[in-house]
Amino acid sequence: MINKEGEAVACIRKESKTAFSKNSACPSWLHFLKGNKRKLDVAATTEVEQNEKLNSSSLNKVYRALLDSTSLEDNHYEHLTSSKRGLSDQQVRNREYRSFPSKPWEVVKLIEEATGISDFTGVPGFYKAKGRYGEYWTINGNDGILIPFRNINNEIEGFQIRVDNPPNDVEIKRAKEGLHARVIKQPNLVQVIFDGEIIQEVEMELKQENTITYNEKVIGWVKLTKGKRYFWFSSANKDCGTGPGNPAPVHVSVPSDLLKKWEVGSPLKVNTVWLGEGPLKGDIAVDLIVDLYDELELQDIGTTILSLPGVGSWRLAIPLLEKMGVEQVNICFDMDAISNPYVKKHLMEAAKELKAKGFHGNLVLWSEKENASGIDDLLLKRTIVPQIKRIF
Repeated sequence: MINKEGEAVACIRKESKTAFSKNSACPSWLHFLKGNKRKLDVAATTEVEQNEKLNSSSLNKVYRALLDSTSLEDNHYEHLTSSKRGLSDQQVRNREYRSFPSKPWEVVKLIEEATGISDFTGVPGFYKAKGRYGEYWTINGNDGILIPFRNINNEIEGFQIRVDNPPNDVEIKRAKEGLHARVIKQPNLVQVIFDGEIIQEVEMELKQENTITYNEKVIGWVKLTKGKRYFWFSSANKDCGTGPGNPAPVHVSVPSDLLKKWEVGSPLKVNTVWLGEGPLKGDIAVDLIVDLYDELELQDIGTTILSLPGVGSWRLAIPLLEKMGVEQVNICFDMDAISNPYVKKHLMEAAKELKAKGFHGNLVLWSEKENASGIDDLLLKRTIVPQIKRIF
């Protein structure tokens, strides 16, 4: 995770179930440890209690107050309405995107006044911080766009943050188990750990790969890479904080005109659903589907997208499909489902399970020549629609 200043927070990064507390002995910003080996101070670490997430109705109450207490900054509005995203003013308003607040503790005070809630335990993203005058509630996150996750009852039960400045990260190839590495100070100070022992802290260039040796033997390789753009709105490993999972939310994207009329608490019932990746992609694609297909076609192919937080989480969609009364599923994973073994594996597993559950299934395909990684990229071209091929 990264902090408000965009630095990797090594002291709370979740390498295992144990997280470092604020009082733990974080290493100083050394460039290299010339044979001066150190052990991580395990005795100074504490395990932060993980709180159970509140029910959807309770989360919705807090999160809608959060939307009412925040706004969308100009640079984020410009990104969403750019040619890359293609959203209109009306679509941006209907979908209620927001910017992460510059003073999150003040937003929490507004939420308290609006809802009468003073204890946010169980709400992902909220946690207790310590200040000069004692403890106070605030929100964990970084500068970026807050993207709401809506469930099948139009309740907001989570967010992802599209961060403005993704932090650098470390890619690890292990020749020996026990090798770990992390960026401990952005953008490029990397700490290398082997069997719990800090063996190196070194500044690296982006895409630089270092061979790591220990006792004159190669134990692996580390490479500095650009990190993730999207993060869960989460306060896991924070005091009174809560993670986004158990289970992670799945976003329901419907056309923006329908979203405007969709009452909170009203369950969505549809015959056909598209199954894709990423909430923003789903929001963009679903409005383009309505624009590019005629009314008769839409009755067959559907105008609802279930946007998974990742292809590996496809199992989360099964109970939602059953509750919605879905009969037909259009699987529209990103184009790398063909070339990426990991994505392809999950696509095949999802198709097999959907068939076993009695759903009819279609695979949404397009040519690599279209230079479109996702269904939103393809439809934004407005020159071609994908093939929808029945597979079971």
